[in-house]
Amino acid sequence: MLDVRLPQLGDSVTKALVTTWLKSVGDRVERDEPLLEVTTDKVTVEVPSEVSGTLREIVIEAGQYATMDTVLCRIEEDE
Repeated sequence: MLDVRLPQLGDSVTKALVTTWLKSVGDRVERDEPLLEVTTDKVTVEVPSEVSGTLREIVIEAGQYATMDTVLCRIEEDE
């Protein structure tokens, strides 16, 4: 199981708002496919999947804030 974490979005950025999930639990995802959108004071960014597999858990729901390196979701990797 891979933990997808909020990436560093800039030197002065410490948190981001999860605005939209583009995938749902149980959905198949491909490597580099966008999973969700997050918004900071300055930018909206899509967070891609690092692996191919199945989205098994959403940890931070849309409308919640996450700090850098927080687990956003978990993906069960293909074998």
